[in-house]
Amino acid sequence: MNYRSFKLVLLVFIFLASTACQDDREEPPRFFYGNYNLQAITAEQSFDLNDDGESTLDILSQVESLTGDQNNRMTFLEGEDDEMFFNFYYPNVLTEQDGVPIIRFVTENVSMFVTFNEATSQFDVLEQFPANLESGELVSLNLIDQLTLEVSVNKSLYDFSDNEWKETIVNYQFVRGLISI
Repeated sequence: MNYRSFKLVLLVFIFLASTACQDDREEPPRFFYGNYNLQAITAEQSFDLNDDGESTLDILSQVESLTGDQNNRMTFLEGEDDEMFFNFYYPNVLTEQDGVPIIRFVTENVSMFVTFNEATSQFDVLEQFPANLESGELVSLNLIDQLTLEVSVNKSLYDFSDNEWKETIVNYQFVRGLISI
């Protein structure tokens, strides 16, 4: 009896060891739905957006100094077609004085239906509202990691250091987390 028990235990041990050693090649499922907070807005070139004499790549700090409190969140909902809701900043020219625009940055509410492309880690836009954005042309929506999404927009910004409008790519970086107040 002792020999049979030993044999049974040995067989169970070998079975468990062989199944535990198999490589699990499946990637874990991606979960990117939820609320995101705006962490950064950067440009590909330096700008002086608030006429303080300092050019920087950090667009968010300059825009915040001109707008005050804004809704800086993005919501990503799961559905038949996944849906994203967020705001883009864009320059609203109030008037001009001696050829220099007086600008306030306002937000444009955007809603997009998207699908995720596993091969490129990008989201493909199926539909967006409004169809034509005041805030610029959408270039890409990228999943950087499980917690970070980056939205790139081609837009025109006024640079007070050169006193001219310039085209640039602006990157909005959203980080998943609790809704901040």
